[in-house]
Amino acid sequence: MKKYIFILIFICTLFCGCQRQQKMEEIQLFAMDTFIDLKASGENGREALLKAEKEINQLEKLFSTTLEQSEIAQINKNAGQSAIPVSEDSFYLIQKAKEFYQKTDGAFDITIAPVVKAWGFTEEVKKVPSTEELQQKLQLVNNDKIHMENNTVLLEQQGMAIDLGGIAKGYASDKINEILKQEGITSAVLNLGGNVSVIGKKENHKKWQIGIQDPLEEEKLAGILSVEDCSVITSGVYQRFFEQDDKRYHHIIDSKTGRPAETGLLSVTIISKNGTMADALSTSFMIMGMEKSSDLWKKSDDFSAIFITDKKEIYVTQDIADAFALEQSEYTLHIIEK
Repeated sequence: MKKYIFILIFICTLFCGCQRQQKMEEIQLFAMDTFIDLKASGENGREALLKAEKEINQLEKLFSTTLEQSEIAQINKNAGQSAIPVSEDSFYLIQKAKEFYQKTDGAFDITIAPVVKAWGFTEEVKKVPSTEELQQKLQLVNNDKIHMENNTVLLEQQGMAIDLGGIAKGYASDKINEILKQEGITSAVLNLGGNVSVIGKKENHKKWQIGIQDPLEEEKLAGILSVEDCSVITSGVYQRFFEQDDKRYHHIIDSKTGRPAETGLLSVTIISKNGTMADALSTSFMIMGMEKSSDLWKKSDDFSAIFITDKKEIYVTQDIADAFALEQSEYTLHIIEK
């Protein structure tokens, strides 16, 4: 929560210049297991944000793993038994998750849920599971056992479970972006638990400045990114973790090992007009490591990336380099070229 408040305060300070020109409407809520702050300017700003809030609450009712009547909870409850009819939103997002599984060579896998639960990251008590328990849970991780047909979803094996937490907020940002634009909003900033999406430019016609958190020092920024009309989504080892026997364990689990990813990356930020993709890739790249992730970027033209390593190095893809300003002198900046 400190992280979200820190980012929120940073973004708020950037509004001072534009608030004198036109009032920024704002709505705050807690949904999708995170603090959400939505701001938009324009005559229709308030009404547009209320529609966005309604959409977020509706998506939470579909995607939540803890709400008993959600579609995802029902799919998990009926694993190995019966296919569950789902909405177009759920069907589409699960289908996209399967596509990202292929795109990332298995790094993005929504069937990792039983393993994540074994570590306690979705529970009240976190713990290091035994090797035997991990092996047992890993047998339930299999993307190919998600069967989809005619807007129904079936998990083939009893005990399997899926979790859309690594992609749902990005998808929500895409949906509310669409709503706001349909309502005539041309300037807005949406903060979904640190996942930031912006519409257009600020009211003073300058680009939005988004802080990239220093993963080693919670109250500092590693850099500032100047952007417009895109999503900026970060995954990092500092976001959710616990310590046991003087060792830190973070929540980004490698589905091949069942353990927290160890690739030398502390955080990955993805910049894209597609928030769904940015959300999925930011998590996946933490597991894939910088070399494989960079290779994927070189073959693509629809996203940019920023990598921060445990050696205090920041790697920025060439297409976003001019928009990034380093804030911490102890970091070494590198440019990844195609």
